[in-house]
Amino acid sequence: MIVERILVTTDFSAAGDRAVQSAADRARRDKAALRILHVAPTRRQLAGFWRSNSATVAAVHRQAAITLGRLAEAIDPSHQLELSTGVVTGTAAREIVRAASDFRADLVVVGAHGENELSTGQPGLGGTATKLIGTVPCPLLLVRHPPQDRPASVLAAIDLSGDSLEILAWASRSAAGGTLHVLNAYEVPFASRLQAYGIAEGALDVYTDDEHTSRDQQMAALIAESGCGTNAHRIVERGDAADRLFAQIRKLAPTLVVLGTRTGRKGRRAHTRYGSVCRYTAFFSPTDVLVVPRSADT
Repeated sequence: MIVERILVTTDFSAAGDRAVQSAADRARRDKAALRILHVAPTRRQLAGFWRSNSATVAAVHRQAAITLGRLAEAIDPSHQLELSTGVVTGTAAREIVRAASDFRADLVVVGAHGENELSTGQPGLGGTATKLIGTVPCPLLLVRHPPQDRPASVLAAIDLSGDSLEILAWASRSAAGGTLHVLNAYEVPFASRLQAYGIAEGALDVYTDDEHTSRDQQMAALIAESGCGTNAHRIVERGDAADRLFAQIRKLAPTLVVLGTRTGRKGRRAHTRYGSVCRYTAFFSPTDVLVVPRSADT
């Protein structure tokens, strides 16, 4: 996995500033080109605030370009990065997706919140970030915190499908020099119904033990294939995917959670629900979240 181009967007809010800082840190580490994008309001949108005309729109663009230039100078005063900036007009999510495609971005970085970020410190997700999940053509990093000096602690959630390799590759890269935990959560199919049918709990325990062993072996094989090395800590747990994931978030206090947008082998229903868990995690996790889209051939 090679990261050559990173696109970060900012609305000049505190959340946008954190996203830019995180993107710049990743660009330095990966020696990647960095583009900072601002999506300016359209003339119609500006009319909702004050009377606007073509001159007003042009002035907004000029000032946004100046502000982006200052931001670029602040994050890269020694001009070591391959850094560019751009201002476009339109609907934020749509223009970000278009810019990511045009720039051939390997990673898109946005603030989990936007300029309407709540001051309560509670997790949440801005409207633009919500729309970008599953629509950008590459992994999406939702930033909640500024870069930290301590080594990264990464928690990756996988379902053992072919997409797991890509998730592991991104998680391993993000955890470089830090710790990596890999979680697979599963449920016994029809467990409640089987108990109602009088199936002994001991029989379910036998199934659970066998399933746990099988999944742990599969996870070990995937970790080896992904090149994560032997430092990845494997976690296999029975239970609801969201419950188990958030239990590990509370226990491990990771700086980043990595997971996919969809899971399950083609043509087969998965017993985990990471597809829906992805949006739940993006909204409620107190951490940064890296969303890896499902590959087209799985």
